[in-house]
Parts: sequence; C-alpha cells; structure tokens
Amino acid sequence: LDIIGTVPTPQQINLFLKDPPSQRRARLIDRLLRHPGWADNWVGYWQDVLAENPNLIKATLNNSGPFRWWIHESFLDNKPFDRFVTELVRMEGSRYFGGPAGFEMAAQNDVPMAAKAQIVGRAFLGLNMTCARCHDAPYHDFKQEDLFQLAAMLKRGSLTVPKTSSIPGGDAAVASLLVKVTLKPGSSVKPVWPFSNIITSETLPRTLKASKDHREQLAALMTSPRNKRFARVIVNRLWKRYLGRGLVEPVDDWQDAKPSHPALLDYLAREFVLHDYDLKHIARILLNSHAYQRIARSEKDVSSQDPYLFGSPLLRRMSAEQIVDSLFLTAGKPFRAGQLCIDVDGALQYRSSALNLGEPTRAWQFASLANERDRPSLSLPFAQPFVTVLETFGWRSARQNPVSDRDETPTILQPAVMANSVLARRITRLSDDSAFTKIALEKQPVERLVERVFLRMLTRQPTTGERKLFVELLSQGYRQRRVKTPQPPPKRKPLPRGLVGWSNHLHPRANEIKIELQRAVEQGDTPTNRLVSDWRERMEDMIWILMNTPEFVYLP
Repeated sequence: LDIIGTVPTPQQINLFLKDPPSQRRARLIDRLLRHPGWADNWVGYWQDVLAENPNLIKATLNNSGPFRWWIHESFLDNKPFDRFVTELVRMEGSRYFGGPAGFEMAAQNDVPMAAKAQIVGRAFLGLNMTCARCHDAPYHDFKQEDLFQLAAMLKRGSLTVPKTSSIPGGDAAVASLLVKVTLKPGSSVKPVWPFSNIITSETLPRTLKASKDHREQLAALMTSPRNKRFARVIVNRLWKRYLGRGLVEPVDDWQDAKPSHPALLDYLAREFVLHDYDLKHIARILLNSHAYQRIARSEKDVSSQDPYLFGSPLLRRMSAEQIVDSLFLTAGKPFRAGQLCIDVDGALQYRSSALNLGEPTRAWQFASLANERDRPSLSLPFAQPFVTVLETFGWRSARQNPVSDRDETPTILQPAVMANSVLARRITRLSDDSAFTKIALEKQPVERLVERVFLRMLTRQPTTGERKLFVELLSQGYRQRRVKTPQPPPKRKPLPRGLVGWSNHLHPRANEIKIELQRAVEQGDTPTNRLVSDWRERMEDMIWILMNTPEFVYLP
C-alpha cells in the first residue's frame, strides 16, 4: 500500500514467499519500487500539495489545467526531483492536455502568480505565506512584499499589487488589528529572490545571473544543492508519508522548525542530493529501516510524547484512492466509470470552457463532478459512485488551495459508505467479471475457498474461529453451488452513454435520461447465473463482512 497504493495480489504474495526469509523484505521493496503503481500512488498526494484543480466545464476560482498526467509520467520515469520542480516552475508545455503549463492557470484569480508562489513555497521550501496575500504575516517572518517578489519571478516581470490584496477599511481598520500592511495596492513589485536566509541569489551560476528568465533563476535557487532547506523539506515529506509523522511538523510550515532528529534529517537530505534527488533511493532507505518495520501504534498512544521518538510508525488508514483501487483490485473488476466529460459533442468548442479527462482506470484520475447548476442532465451517473466514496474518505474533488495533510477524521459516513454504497455493491456482487466468481466456480474444498478469499481481501490466512465461521456459512449447498446447465443471462442492453451533452442538456428529456441511467447504475452489476442464488448470496455476505472490517481500511 505504501509503495504502489494497492493491497498485494495472490501472485505477489506467492512471489514474496518464494524468496529466502532473510531477503524477502528487501527483494519485495525493490520489486515494488520498479512497479508502475509507484507513480499511481504518488499522483494523488501531489495533486493535493500542488492544488491541481481542473474543472470539467466553465472554470471557476483557482481552477488549474489538468497537469496530473505530467505528475504521473514524472514518477513513472523516476524523474530526478530537482528536475520535477524545475519543470513545474518553468510551467511549459500543454495547458489542457497534461503538461506543467496547466499549473500556471488560476482561473478568476486577479494575481494568479501569487497563488502559485504560495503553492511552491509551501510544497518545496516549507514557507507558509498564506497570510502574506493581503498583509504582512503576523505569526511568520514574511512580509507581503516577499510573496509578491516571488510571484513576480514567476510572472517573469514586475507585478502590480491589486486592491483585493489589502484589508478592507483602509488604515483605520489596519490600526485596530494585530497585522501590518507595508505594501500598498497599486505598488509595483520587481522580481527579486526574497529569502536570502535560505539561499542567497549570489549562488546562482554566472550564466543564470545574466539570464532574463526569472523562472529559470527561481528554479535554480530552489533546487540548488546549496539550498539545504529544499532537500530537507522533501525527505521530511517522505518520512511522514511512510511513518505517519514528520521529523519536522507541520511538513509545509517550517517557521519554527525543530527537527525531532536533526542528524537524521541532515543525513537523509545529503543522501537525497548525493543520489541525484532520487525519491526511490530515500524510499528504499526508509522502507528497509527498523523504525518502519516495527508494529504501528495509534496516534492517541503516542500523542503525549514530544518530541515523538518513532519507537514505531503511527497507525494509518488507507487513503481514499487506495481504498477504491484496492477494492477493485481484489474483485478483479474494471471501473467502467465512463468518460469524465460533459461537453461530449464539442458544442463549446473551446478547451478553456470544457475538458475531457478521459475514462479513469485509477482513482487519482477522477475530478470534481459538481456543475453548480443542480441539473441532473449535467451529472455523470457512472462516475458519481466513485466520487462519493472518495470524498467520504477525505479526497477533495476541488483543490482551490494546497493541502499537505488531508482530514482523516473518522465519520459515521465512512462505515455507511463501505456497507451500503453503490460501489460496495459492485465489489460484493458475484458477477461474471468478478475474480471472486471465478474462484468460487473452481473445484476445491470449502476450507480452501475461505482461505483464498481471506488472502485476496485481508492478505492473511483466517484464524481458527474465522475459518470455522465462514466454512459453516458456505458449506450449506456448497456441493450443489454450480448450476449444471446455466440459462443464458437475460439480455441487458448496454447502458447508453453520450446521449446528453452541453448542446442538449436543457431539453426536458435530458434530465429523464440521466435519472434513468442513475437508477440503472444503482442496480449494480448483473449477478452470475452460474451459481445457485442462495449460495451466491452467502459468499457475497462473506465478502461484505471482510470488506467492512476495520482491518481492511487500516494499514497493518
């Protein structure tokens, strides 16, 4: 889960067990670091941190282009992270088809580069400059000018401070507050590197000093080997992702940074730089460490320890993306979520007005389905069940602002969604395309069937009590479970797609079509007719029970 974002398959488990016990963990880690799932598992994290926020139609506040595919390809290629940051800061390539130029967009924002300066500062330097958008930061060292100087570097030229970057009420209102305003609306701010306490602009190579491209200068300063803050911030992010808490907290605000283990942080940062900013190298060190391998403890068990000494990792829940991807992997089913596109017939003509994000095959590929018009005709019934589950577990469909730590507060909706949602019904339903149906039809003792289901769902063998319980559940009718001469399944026409788009969504029939589709989707997958229905429902109950144990959604 930590490396590729999904639970292991039976094939991966068997390969693990074939290795010599003393080498199993290290070999598994190396195999998983070569797996393409490494890229899939990182995209959702950086979508949050970099506020990747495409909207399917009619861009609203701080909507960006869909640069998700560039993130994915970067991790798929194991791109050195200094190059990753350089490409992002330069913002070149495609705006609407996945390039880093999509990061440049901040719809309906009168100072888009100020928004981007906040993002890159938090993501890569631990500088939380949110307050500096309108005034000098009261609890940080930043002045408003610092943010706008950084924004001017991204703009590649002087930047005028708008009226919106001020406190309403003028000087009288400011005087009654704890904050100071040292930059007036209408002021012109030049592109200058403002953080000489982190790294001085004098460290730039001579060729870059002469360059007129301020973005290139900014990227070079941020990723310079002499910029120790950059390497420390990134390795700290990896440490938190794998062990639950950073050596510095919060990971994106280093104003009062006091590492719990300064020497360890410096060591990891040096390793990062010396190995060409290779994230996999740092991941390999962390995943092979004793600290990572210890049994996890819950946050409440260690909350009184300050600083936390990492006697064990913190118990963590799967991310929203990991839950969805793992559920469909265990069931062996495709998403079939349909295309993420409202303008299916190209009526709007302009890419800036409508996007087609393709058909998702992994959870990070979804986006906000909100159309803010409360019209069923603009809904996407095939994709909505996925978004419902993702949002329930902390995924953000709209990312107007960057976030490093999602809200993982348990809610009553989470067990309700796992127990009763349309998506949960698809996973438990023994349809002809389910991996559970395939193994249920195979000739084997019922005890072996129970073991195989446990292995797929919980990655372990059942306990004695669990084996007894589920063998008893499935034994009744087990020998007669297979239908000898199954009747052809009732013909069910493929559900229509693409009938409603922007050009005809106001027609009264458009709402009716989408509501009919929604009801059809809620019925779920058609159950197989190769298993006796009574026994099939028993096995579906077993899958439902295992899926709804806390053990499934929490990392071991």
